[in-house]
Amino acid sequence: MIAAGQFPIVFLDLDDTLNKRFGAAIEEKAVTSLRKLAEATGLFGLNVGADIFWAGQRILRETDHLFPMQFMLLATGKQIYAWVESLQAYVRLPMRAANKGQAMRTLAEYFDISLDQCIFIADFPGPGADPGQQGIDDPVLRECVGIIVNVGLQRNPEDIQSAFAETLLLHPERRGNNVVGIGYEATVQYLTCMTEILKCESYVETVKAIRAQWMSIVEQRLNLPVPSNSDHQLWTFEHPIQEAESHRPVLIRVKGPGMLHAGVERDGKWVRIYDVPLKKVAPHVWEVSVLDSEVNAFTFIWYNSDRAGNPHWEGRNYVLRRSL
Repeated sequence: MIAAGQFPIVFLDLDDTLNKRFGAAIEEKAVTSLRKLAEATGLFGLNVGADIFWAGQRILRETDHLFPMQFMLLATGKQIYAWVESLQAYVRLPMRAANKGQAMRTLAEYFDISLDQCIFIADFPGPGADPGQQGIDDPVLRECVGIIVNVGLQRNPEDIQSAFAETLLLHPERRGNNVVGIGYEATVQYLTCMTEILKCESYVETVKAIRAQWMSIVEQRLNLPVPSNSDHQLWTFEHPIQEAESHRPVLIRVKGPGMLHAGVERDGKWVRIYDVPLKKVAPHVWEVSVLDSEVNAFTFIWYNSDRAGNPHWEGRNYVLRRSL
C-alpha cells in the first residue's frame, strides 16, 4: 500500500480483539501498541458495536491522555466520528450506517478514499440465535476492503469468506492442537508489525507526507470554524458563565473524569456535535477546552470509578448563551 502511495488505515473491533473478555476495558498491551503506532504516524480508528457512551468508558478513558482515535465508527455505524486536531475534539459526521461494513464504506465515500487501503481487525463472533442472523462483523466481508484479519476462535475460517477476491483474508494459524494468532495479543502483534513498517527508513518521509495530507483533507472536508482567540472563559459548576463572549473559547473545569458532550444548537436541534475527553490537570481536577466558538449547549458523560463500571449521563443540558 505504502509503495503504491496509499496509506493503510486500521479499524479495530473491541471485544476479544482489544480486551481479554467481552465487556471489559481495553488491555494495557493494546493501549501501548496503539500508542506506538500513533507515534509512528499511523492512522487508525474503532469499528465497534458500542456507542460513545460505552466507548468512552471502556476505551477512551484509557487512551485519550496518550493519543486520539482518528476515526470512530460506533454503535454499529449509527455514530461516526473524526478527530479534528485544530479543535482537539471528536466531531460527529453527518451520516449514519446500518452495519459495520456500511460504516466503513460510508466513511470512505465521505472522504473520497479507497476502501482497499482499509484494514479491519476483529474476532468475528458467531451468528445470533436466529439461524438466518449473521455475525455482527460479517457485513465487512461484503465490502472491498484491503485486508480483513480474524483473531477469533469462535468460527471456522472456512465459514468466514470475503465477497471480494481482492480482499486479503487472514485467519489464526493452527499448529497441531494449538492455535496461533487469536485475541488481543494477536492484535498487538499485528499492530507492532505495522508500526515497524511505518518506521522503516525508506518509508518514513513518505508516511509523514501522506498522513499530513490526509489529516488536512479531513479538516477541509469538515469545514469547521478554527479558533482565532486563545483567551479562554472559565466555566465551572460553582461559577457557570451566564453569557459567553462570542469568538472566545470556553474552558470547562470539573471534579471528575468523563467526556464533554457538546453541540451547536439551532431551533431545538444540534447541528454540530462534539465529544471531547476531559483531561486530568491536577488531583481531582479535569478540564476541557471548547474551541468552536458557536457551541452553545453541552452536558457530561461521567465515568464510573471502576474501569469496567457503568458510565452515566449528567442528566441535563447546560446552555451557553453567546453575546453578539
